[in-house]
Amino acid sequence: MLNLFLNPWMLLGLTGILLPVIAHLLSRKKYDQVDWGAMQFLELDNSAKRNVRLEEYLLMLVRMGIVALVAIAMARPWIGSDWLGVIASSQPRDVILIIDGSCSMGWDEKLDGKTPHIRAQQLAREFLATLRTGDAVQVIDARERPQIVLPESTRDPYRVKEAIHDLPPPAGSADLLAALRQGMKLLAAGTSLTREVVLFSDLQALSWNPDDETLWKQFDDLRSQSPITPNLWIVDTSGGELGRGPNFSLEKLQLSRELAILGAPVRITSKVKASGSDTATTRKVFLEIDERRLNDRAIQIKIPPNGEIGVEFEYRFETPGSHLISLVLDEDHLAGDNRADAAVTITESLPVLLVDGDRQTDPTKSETFFSLAALRSTEGDQAWIKATVITPQELTIEHLKATSVTVMANVPTLNEISRKGLRQFVASGHSLLFTLGDRVDQRHYQSILAAGGDEIFPGQLEEIVTEKEADKRGVRILNSSLELPWLQPFRSDRGGSLPDARWSRWWKVSIPNQPADPPGQPRPAAANAQTAAQKPLLPSIENDEPSLLIGAAIVEARLTTGDPLLISRRYGSGTTAVLTSSLDADWNTLPAKQDYVPFLHELLFSLAVPPTSRNLSVNSPLLLAVSPELNPDAYQFLNPAHQSLPVEKRDDEFQSKVLLRNTPSPGPYQFLPRSKPSQQIVRAEYFAVNFDRQESDLTCLTEDQQTTLAAEDRMRFIENLPDLQKKMFTESSRTEVWWLLLYVFLGFLCLEAWMTRRMVLGGYSAPTE
Repeated sequence: MLNLFLNPWMLLGLTGILLPVIAHLLSRKKYDQVDWGAMQFLELDNSAKRNVRLEEYLLMLVRMGIVALVAIAMARPWIGSDWLGVIASSQPRDVILIIDGSCSMGWDEKLDGKTPHIRAQQLAREFLATLRTGDAVQVIDARERPQIVLPESTRDPYRVKEAIHDLPPPAGSADLLAALRQGMKLLAAGTSLTREVVLFSDLQALSWNPDDETLWKQFDDLRSQSPITPNLWIVDTSGGELGRGPNFSLEKLQLSRELAILGAPVRITSKVKASGSDTATTRKVFLEIDERRLNDRAIQIKIPPNGEIGVEFEYRFETPGSHLISLVLDEDHLAGDNRADAAVTITESLPVLLVDGDRQTDPTKSETFFSLAALRSTEGDQAWIKATVITPQELTIEHLKATSVTVMANVPTLNEISRKGLRQFVASGHSLLFTLGDRVDQRHYQSILAAGGDEIFPGQLEEIVTEKEADKRGVRILNSSLELPWLQPFRSDRGGSLPDARWSRWWKVSIPNQPADPPGQPRPAAANAQTAAQKPLLPSIENDEPSLLIGAAIVEARLTTGDPLLISRRYGSGTTAVLTSSLDADWNTLPAKQDYVPFLHELLFSLAVPPTSRNLSVNSPLLLAVSPELNPDAYQFLNPAHQSLPVEKRDDEFQSKVLLRNTPSPGPYQFLPRSKPSQQIVRAEYFAVNFDRQESDLTCLTEDQQTTLAAEDRMRFIENLPDLQKKMFTESSRTEVWWLLLYVFLGFLCLEAWMTRRMVLGGYSAPTE
């Protein structure tokens, strides 16, 4: 019932109808009477007394009605009816226009440029011409996260048309349910009785989640909470052409390394998928480096009908810095999924800090002797890894600022300064590796590093385990646990010698909230990685302060006993890891194996760059470490459309960074100076923002799905603009009736004045019993 009023709280004014009753009761006060001789001739008979009482009650009811009409009129009641269409069309409206911005809206059936997105923009502009001058309009660009286009609703149609014209081209995926929710939230703050949400979409099923009953129930709950339920109109802009033809798409790029050494090969792999094709099709795949196409590196592939085929490239970079790698398919009907990007960082060498917890006068007995020798054993004059060895007492913030990976090799304890520095070091995007040994103080690590389960040590130390004599073959690395890409080349079935190394001692490390696995049956590393991927890996940026996010621990390698050998975990923007044994020959035979050198290099390179530092998903913030002296006003971010975006700078005691908070459009982003210095080559810092590649599925909503979504008058699907105008302005009309109540109020007011005057002129006095 309250849904029939715009201001239901004004109905509290109905309590004012008690005022006439109180006034009536007060008017019945008895007065002293003095009888005189002719009194008997003036007394009213019983019939006249009844008439006076009747007029008195009628006057009280009229006055109560006057108060009630005022209260109800101020509550702004409304009614809906088809015959009120002409009246309602003149009422002001609050309108939300939603334009589907997903990749599928770029489908070009005839390759003539008339995509569903272009048609949506045209229909939206035509629809604006049908609105009244006082109608308030807001525009939402429906992407993976809805983007409100205008700062506030406006009654200026030219401003709305300009905003619609300037919408970016379709790209990535779209959450249309979230866009509808956002539209209803904006309408909840409106003042008009008639509220409309008009969504222009190609009706691609993926964007609707039609089978997710939980999401739609939540949507219905939100819709029912609105005092004025808005009308939802869905206009099909596909023209029935979406998916009528073959489509070819590229999957997300996979790089052998996101951080590579100058001159070292970088392997780029992906897959090309075909849908809607009845025959095998030949396509070309081009390689682009820093947005420059290498035509001589193009390859031609033959894709089976509705199948897929892998593609692989290899490239060696000759200049250090940030680079953009792109694979591009030749043109088809949907351009948005023909390109895939990835960013890679090329360096002359990787700086690594080795903190030796057992430094000896004889270098051959030191904890880092074998690892230091392995890192210096690369071919050529330039080592791939530039290693520096210090003792725990020598560790300072300045050491950490100059390195990418820090290895704590059998370090017994850490002082407060070291702990604080290491936390900042990892949280800011670097990596920390603990290698254990007999000098590690268990109580110290338990009480300091693992306190609360949110510190930089990814587990809890329990005890030192010794190889049992009954195991004749010895304890080794479980070959089946080497499932991560960087570990697979070391498997025994691929000729690796890593599983042949024998482990005589190791620390038993437990992972909180993870059940233990029976010996010989470890949880696959891929499953651990999937669990960790469900947690956000980057710090969220809210209220100008980042929240430190701790990922789930991943067991990357196990021993044949089932005990973890290598554990890693995300900490803020960086990674922390622990090798439960040593890197020297005290507890294992690993340094004697031919895989020791490549294993150590791959381990450090896998830790060197956080997996999502330069390759992110849509709406993730971009963070880049910079010099403290950098002036953010002199630099800019460029989005995929090469539009300039402002730079925010964040300074802390460990490292300065620049920030771009929002990345709604997929594709390559750049960070570079606003003006190019004369006679100087300026290299951009590249980022690659990726989207959900399922967007290439062009399956549309079926008629049954549309019927289910439109059930209980939730929304209405419209095929053309005239049909929308007819149903919006007539069949779903609403109008306020407070002005009718004011006319009735004036009538009651006149009636009250006439009755009062009649009773006064008639010599009325309240009759007494």
